[in-house]
Amino acid sequence: MEAKNQATKGKRVHPKEKSNFLSNLLFCWQIGIILKGRKKELTEDELYGPLKSQQSLKLGEKLEKHWNEEKTRKKPSLARALIKSFGMEFVLYGVLLFPFDFALTLLQPILLRKLLNYFDSNRENIPETQAYCYALVIVLASLMYLTSFHVTYLGLYNLSLKVRVACSSLVYKKILTLRRESFQNLTSGQIINLLSNDIHRIDLVLPTLHFLWSAPLKLVLATVYLTITFGFTATLGIFGILFFVIAQLLVARKFSQVKQKLGPKTDHRIRLFNDIIRGIQVIKMCTWEQSFSNYISEVRRSETNQLSTANHFRFVCAVFKVYVSKISVFLCILGSVLTNTALTPQYVYALMTIYENLKTTATTRLPFALIRMTETKVTVQRIQNFLLVGCPNNVPRDIIKFLKPKMPTIQIHNAWIELNGVTLLHDITFHASPGDLIGVVGSAGSGKTTLLHTILSEVSPAKGMIEVEGIISYASQEPWIFSGSVRQNILFGEEFNPAKYSQVVKVCALEYDLTQLPFGDNTLVGERGAMLSGGQKARINLARAVYKHADIYLLDDPLSAVDTHVARHIFDECIVKYLKGKCVVLVTHQVQYLKNTTRIYQLDKGRVDKVGTFDVLGFEDKSSGGKNDTKSVTLAEFQAPSIVKEERGSGSGAKVYRDYFLNATGVTITVSVFLLFALNTFLGYLIDIFITFWVNSKIDIDTNDKLYIYGFLVLLLVFGTHIATWFFVKYTVVISKFLHDVFYQGVINSPIKFFNDNSSGRILNRYSTDLGSADEVIPLFLLELLIKIFLVIGVSIIIPILNFWMVIPSILLYIIFFTYMYLHQPANKSMRRTEGVVTSPVISHMASTLQGLTTIQALKAQQILLQEFSAKLDVQTSACYMSKAIFCTLAFWADLTCTIYTGVALFSFFFFTGNYVGVIGLAFTTSIIFGETAQMCMKDWSDIDSNMTSVERVMDYSRLAPEADEGSFIPEDPWPDQGIIVFDRVSMKYSDNFWALNQTSFSIIAGEKIGIVGRTGAGKSSLISALFRLFDFEGTITIDGVDTKQLPLHVLRSKISIIPQEPVIFVGSLRKNLDPFDEFSDADLWNALEEVELKKHFLETGLDSPVSEGGSNFSVGERQLLCLVRTILRKAKIIVLDEATSNVDWKTDEMIQSTVRRKFEGCTVLTIAHRLKSVLDSDKILVMESGSVVEFGCPKDLLKDTEGYFYKLVQKSKPVNIL
Repeated sequence: MEAKNQATKGKRVHPKEKSNFLSNLLFCWQIGIILKGRKKELTEDELYGPLKSQQSLKLGEKLEKHWNEEKTRKKPSLARALIKSFGMEFVLYGVLLFPFDFALTLLQPILLRKLLNYFDSNRENIPETQAYCYALVIVLASLMYLTSFHVTYLGLYNLSLKVRVACSSLVYKKILTLRRESFQNLTSGQIINLLSNDIHRIDLVLPTLHFLWSAPLKLVLATVYLTITFGFTATLGIFGILFFVIAQLLVARKFSQVKQKLGPKTDHRIRLFNDIIRGIQVIKMCTWEQSFSNYISEVRRSETNQLSTANHFRFVCAVFKVYVSKISVFLCILGSVLTNTALTPQYVYALMTIYENLKTTATTRLPFALIRMTETKVTVQRIQNFLLVGCPNNVPRDIIKFLKPKMPTIQIHNAWIELNGVTLLHDITFHASPGDLIGVVGSAGSGKTTLLHTILSEVSPAKGMIEVEGIISYASQEPWIFSGSVRQNILFGEEFNPAKYSQVVKVCALEYDLTQLPFGDNTLVGERGAMLSGGQKARINLARAVYKHADIYLLDDPLSAVDTHVARHIFDECIVKYLKGKCVVLVTHQVQYLKNTTRIYQLDKGRVDKVGTFDVLGFEDKSSGGKNDTKSVTLAEFQAPSIVKEERGSGSGAKVYRDYFLNATGVTITVSVFLLFALNTFLGYLIDIFITFWVNSKIDIDTNDKLYIYGFLVLLLVFGTHIATWFFVKYTVVISKFLHDVFYQGVINSPIKFFNDNSSGRILNRYSTDLGSADEVIPLFLLELLIKIFLVIGVSIIIPILNFWMVIPSILLYIIFFTYMYLHQPANKSMRRTEGVVTSPVISHMASTLQGLTTIQALKAQQILLQEFSAKLDVQTSACYMSKAIFCTLAFWADLTCTIYTGVALFSFFFFTGNYVGVIGLAFTTSIIFGETAQMCMKDWSDIDSNMTSVERVMDYSRLAPEADEGSFIPEDPWPDQGIIVFDRVSMKYSDNFWALNQTSFSIIAGEKIGIVGRTGAGKSSLISALFRLFDFEGTITIDGVDTKQLPLHVLRSKISIIPQEPVIFVGSLRKNLDPFDEFSDADLWNALEEVELKKHFLETGLDSPVSEGGSNFSVGERQLLCLVRTILRKAKIIVLDEATSNVDWKTDEMIQSTVRRKFEGCTVLTIAHRLKSVLDSDKILVMESGSVVEFGCPKDLLKDTEGYFYKLVQKSKPVNIL
């Protein structure tokens, strides 16, 4: 598996492991990587190994131990398990940080009051040396606090990362234990969203969680201090803060309820998108893009409505800080006026300093902590619900230990298998012993695969007895191929034994295929085996099962995807000889191979209908039904390995910001929203200036009038803030809708090659994680920035007016901050991109695991997959931690600079020549606000800029080159009315190296039935690819005289129907799968179902019968029949059958062939041969070889040429009375 190669990245020792105390304190260990990021793009190669404390296997085991203890309780709690695992470390960080925080909260206002007394000529004399000491203590206290804060913050983030990694590991281990029955109420979309989106919210909660207890404690301490120092009236503002704290709690509760509703809607959208990616080829061939676009738009609209509500509650908490200190100070001044208390500058500016500090605590840190706790509570509950899914008695199956049996046997007695109240198997009795070769046959949907799943413990019996002793190996009906080399797919973690490997390759008929691949068995096969034919995937899937040393081999229809010659070789050499002495259960539709079986079980409608030998059951030899090793329309016979490195983007420059701010809403709306926040900032400064003039007796009006004006300004600020917030929510939701829509349209309109070149995990990562960031993360940071940036601009104007000594330091502060950004941002952004890039393999690995779960469990390969997941997760962890450490380095040095700036401001007042101590107080508080707010602005900007990489990655996909669709000619209906197809010197390439079609020419007259045969790679599917214009080609293809290149793609494809080899069914309802555009009446749908003998199956549940993800509640054969129903309904003039009967029994095969002949009489039918018998009654046979037509004619005529290609193919099939 390619993960091991990638996992070798990031193995350098982390510099933090080697850093000393001072380096950790000052973040010096990060300077090297920041400077490197200034010079070059930081890629995966620059990643260090994770810290020893971050290794996912150890963290997963630690949490798993406590979670297993929890599961013995009546009400298990994941939160309690997390506290047991990581709680002590969390408490220690709180002990380290918050004494400094409390000290600074109390010291600053006390010492400020002393300093103002020093500057007030009417107060007692304070020695100058003592005043200098006051200023020095303020600066030193700030230095101690900021140092402890940033070290603690990075430590808490590291702890959050460990919690997230431990949860991810636990979730993945749970995935490895899931059984088929677990997926009835669970979808891969939910699981993908859990690991790609939900679980990342844990990163943000722990650094803020201490504020939940420290904020109330600081309020108590501040209340005590204000009461002792200034009296009761000074504490009135505390009531204002408490009011908003209570309001925040109520809003947070409401937000939690909304968030719980939002999660399932996001799951639904991601699940649907995953379905679309999985079935994109069928969607394009059937021209269903618009139908699915409408469907996903409805789902997204519902989600964004909920998102808008959630953001309203979220942002209401965030904007309390704009005015809560103003209201608090107003209440204190109101109390002072009513009690005739003098309003001195010392009193007022002490109040302003204290309440400004409490504002940050109560309305910034506390609501942020509440929001994060609420989100994380929902996330932890969702994880817990998932962890409690499915396992009997909540005891997980062992994923590490392998049992050695005494005597390998399978014993099933009177077993009933039920799923969601539906009986799948009933009264099943089955027996198999060592040396037995057991055949299992039956019609589509009779329960053959379910029987194997029962043996594998994928489903539990409702009653009866099942005993399985022995190590099991399993080859699934639908081949599972992961993204890696052919050899890695076969070995699947088993030790490489050259002799055994060669023998397995030989008995599975893979020798010739490996010689044809560019790099032999080291050739990368792409996601889901994109570059392999259906027959190759089936044989590799079989080879994997056979290579594993086991006692029991369960083989689910391994012969359907290969021709009779190859099937005979596999059966004789592999199943009979190589597995001799083993217990083998073979499910098959090819009954001619069952002569050699010990017993045959014939299933019908979920029960054992007959048991006996081949002769006793009276089976006929159907050997003439050979198969011509073809593949489904994956259209990659000559394609190079589809492993394309993910593009990283060029940077979050002006273009990305233009995409985000202007493309969705335009300049006018954007500027209007920004101006609303600017206006509110102006109101805030107007209030502070009004107070300054008041306390300095500069306003010669009645006190009550001053109070009315003051109250009116505060009230105006409150309303203005919430109006701006309401518009901001609507503004960001419009942007979110825009980003989603352009991303989706970019992907859905991309050519098939894009999906071959990019893994579904890579696409899903952008669709879930990056869009999730654009939906929720960026708007919150942007709101914070808008509140602060106009504050900084205002302060920049006020400071020179109040204290001209601070002009030069203020300019220097801007220069230093821009220098920090210049040095820091390249490293920050490129590491964020790297974080996104290394996250895709984690999601791809998880998605691949979900697809091959039954195979993984059957082969006991869970530990191998877990180690690979852990290796990928460690790489991701390294990138996440480095990204956050880079940000914390900027934050520390920015805070350090601001503290120095505040110190300069303090000492500059000693040279101040003004006469009003109130002006000095305002200048001092403004200087503190400027320094703190400027560095917070810079950090918010850095957060936005780094998160803009998500917007960049989304917009990259919005600009994908669409399918070439230059045709504009629309022929008049009814077209095509004849179905004449002409290929004229058609040549087509999938890559620069091979011609899939080479000067191919032939003509098909109206209504002909054409059988297309040839070896793997001959170009059969490429003909279909060219016919549907899935790839560009040279030459001309005409249908009824119309050049297909002149037609719009949707017109061309809507006139051709296809039944693919791999049936694609989408989650939803039966009706939507058959008729996504609601074009047909119920009667039409029932008649079509009756044509394929499925009407009885759905009579009870109706046309709105639920369809599980991937159609997992139907057998593969039943899914194939549903695809035939679609074709019947479309009534196209040209029909393509691409091995449409590969997964059905002979009886169903004959029914399908009969239906095709009857329903499509007069239509042109192209059949890529499933079994040669299926095409022998065709009007003509088209034989392909190396991309060219080598024979084309009537079957009887072709069989007369004993040297011809077709004759030799038929001879290899050993026909019996074929004509």
